[in-house]
Amino acid sequence: MGIFLGNLVGFAVVLFVLWKYVVPLVKKLMKERQETVRAQLEAAATARQKLAEAGAAGERAREDAAREGSRIRDEARGDADAIRDEMRLQTDREVARIGEHGEGQIALNRSNLIRGYRSALGLEAVDVAGKLVRGYLADPANQSSSVDRALDELEQMTQGADEVRVTESDRIGTRSMRASSRESVRALSAGFDQRIAAGDDAALARTADDLADVVNVLNQQPVLRKHLTESSDAPEGKRTFVSTLFGGKISDDAVAFVQDAAASKWSDPADFATAVERQARVAVLLGAERAGRLDDTEDELFRAGRALEAEPKLTAMLSDTRVPAEQRIALLDKVFGGKVNDHTAALLRQTVRLLRSGRIDASVASIAELAAARRGESVAIVESAVALTEPQQARTSDLLARIYQRKIAVQTEVVPELLGGLRITVGNEVIDGDIASRLDRAAEQLPR
Repeated sequence: MGIFLGNLVGFAVVLFVLWKYVVPLVKKLMKERQETVRAQLEAAATARQKLAEAGAAGERAREDAAREGSRIRDEARGDADAIRDEMRLQTDREVARIGEHGEGQIALNRSNLIRGYRSALGLEAVDVAGKLVRGYLADPANQSSSVDRALDELEQMTQGADEVRVTESDRIGTRSMRASSRESVRALSAGFDQRIAAGDDAALARTADDLADVVNVLNQQPVLRKHLTESSDAPEGKRTFVSTLFGGKISDDAVAFVQDAAASKWSDPADFATAVERQARVAVLLGAERAGRLDDTEDELFRAGRALEAEPKLTAMLSDTRVPAEQRIALLDKVFGGKVNDHTAALLRQTVRLLRSGRIDASVASIAELAAARRGESVAIVESAVALTEPQQARTSDLLARIYQRKIAVQTEVVPELLGGLRITVGNEVIDGDIASRLDRAAEQLPR
């Protein structure tokens, strides 16, 4: 009995523990599981509903896609028809354009071909003519005849010309000056001629050297040059200043000229030094004129200028003012020493000594022009393939004098490349009457 009760009590305890602790836990777990199942069932129902909706939406999308595809196909067919029509139209236009372009290109090619044949034919004609002319002019007599024909053409330019008017030498070397300076140069030149009229050749040569020294001083002292050219109501003060500065150091004639120059009016201070330099050259030319060598001096200056022009390296060396003047003068004497008279040599040395900028050949050419002007003439450089006879030179000088309304000194030069006729240069003007230039112009005028 006791065992039964003990087992009963134990069973009761077990039931109590199960009821107290296990049953609530199992209930809780079952409830949670039921909730989970319920949620899953609801989710499944929702999913079935969404699936049904998705199926309906897919069906609608298929129907819309079918309708859109049909619409796109219809539009594509319309666009294709439009594109086909546009392409056909563009093709027709392009065919027409290519046809027109082809016709134009054919016409252009034909024109170019004709022009090329014409140019080649013209060049060939000019070449043949040149050979014939060169063959004809190989005879010096025919070359001389071509000079006469050129003079005949030159004579036609003299129709209606007035009598010869001689150009004043005072204009040479003053063309760049304004009126006041030109008038001062003219007055100074006249006064100088009167002052040295009674002097001897040695005094004249010394005056030329002294004036060149003054030019060097003026070029080295721009402040002094400016002071001497300033406008003043008391020119005597300038005369006194010049006498104090140069008196006893240069000749009286040179001092007097510089005094007169300082008392004159100048448009630009640089004109003052230019006037003194010009007069230094004129003094040498006066010495040549007194010695009866002015014609020779002019001709030698012209030849020297042409020689320098033909030798650019020599000209560059003589024009390089960085080299001391004494060295350049020594080089000049080596080249021209014994080949020119004393007056020409003095002018060439003076030119090297006073050169400040530019080229010496241009300065020598201006002195040659000044020498010609002392004789009341201008210079014409006449080039020909054969030496001119004396009658031809005289006729050339006469015709040019009638054309340019002043006396013309003719300087001749033989240039075989001209073939025949004449090429005349007077200042900056060139008269092309030579055969070579005419052949070149004939070739240039051919159609290209």
